Amino acid sequence: MPKRTVLLLATLAALGPACGHRGDPLPPRRRTPPAPYDFRLAQRGEALEARATAPGASVDGVAYEDLTIEFLYAEGLNDLEKAGHRHAVRAVPGSRVVEALPLPAPGTTLRVAARGVAGGEKGPRTLTLSLVAQAPVEAPSELTATLAADGVALSWHGVRPKAIAPPAPTPGLPALPGAPLPPGTPVPPGARTAALPPAAGPPPAPPPLPPAAVVPAGSPAAAAPAGSEPVAGAGASPPAPPRNGFLVYRRIGGAPFGEPLVGEPLDERRLLDPGVPLGATACYVVRAAASTEPLVESGPSNEACVDMRDIVAPATPAGVAVLPREGGLEVLWAPSADVDLAGYRVYRTAPGAARERIAEVGTNRSAWLDETARRGVAYAYGVTAFDQAGNESAPAAPVEASLP
Repeated sequence: MPKRTVLLLATLAALGPACGHRGDPLPPRRRTPPAPYDFRLAQRGEALEARATAPGASVDGVAYEDLTIEFLYAEGLNDLEKAGHRHAVRAVPGSRVVEALPLPAPGTTLRVAARGVAGGEKGPRTLTLSLVAQAPVEAPSELTATLAADGVALSWHGVRPKAIAPPAPTPGLPALPGAPLPPGTPVPPGARTAALPPAAGPPPAPPPLPPAAVVPAGSPAAAAPAGSEPVAGAGASPPAPPRNGFLVYRRIGGAPFGEPLVGEPLDERRLLDPGVPLGATACYVVRAAASTEPLVESGPSNEACVDMRDIVAPATPAGVAVLPREGGLEVLWAPSADVDLAGYRVYRTAPGAARERIAEVGTNRSAWLDETARRGVAYAYGVTAFDQAGNESAPAAPVEASLP
């Protein structure tokens, strides 16, 4: 090997492998979780329910295999970090977490926030939500679910709860949404608003939740304590009238209950649900709601389930006629247009005898010859249609005929 070639190879070996690009290496991607999505708070029966959707990836897009959602809660103006309680829940990244928290005595204001924790790193907190605990609402009872021609018919018993109006602000406490400030209330220094941190990528799409019992804490009536969490409420619009009545929840098969079937609480104690697919099992509960903003409702009624199936019979065949033929009496009818038609049945009634079914034919037939008819006997004939589910129509008006 020439001397020049040996020197060149030695120089390349000393330089080591090439990195493929110039410049400093990129810093490692952060694993800090963003704030949980869809954070909500409600009183349901004798429990306080907090809901949140766990982020699926960090602020830099690092996918999680394991994650914890930490709920922080405190009464009144107690600082959530220093004097509040913490409740940690293991969560599947991207999944919805529903957790029950202690419900304080009626009239007590509870403030709650949530954050994600992954690999020892704590993410930013959600907005702090507040709710004034109420005396438990009486649950409905005797819920029934029955099949109807156009859906599932529901009915129940229960007392419509008294509406809970948004309370007026308490001096020294964050105002609840919709609580108007007294005239001339000064805005103290430091009152502020904040939004949730941006999410890392689009959030997952969990099943819709019931109307949120969310009450953002904070208002111009009270300054945020030093070191406290972001608050919302400044410049809130006037409160909506309180809404009370009954909320109906449905689940299909083994799925969890979703949002109420009707967004507004019902005044009546009945509802028709036309949205259950054939072959599915639908289960229902009803709750009495004293308020929807925030959501304060009773515990669930009894659960009522029903298997959805076709109970609607085809239309009665039209144009039934009976004509004498050489071999008997021929029964004719107009073909049915029902899409799930399975066939037709021909009935005959002889003088002094009960009606009997004498034939069943397929959908490709619209006539049948009664070869057993005896001469001189007046018979009454009727035709029905039946479908794939076994539903049978009412018979057409009987048509009398006899062989001469």
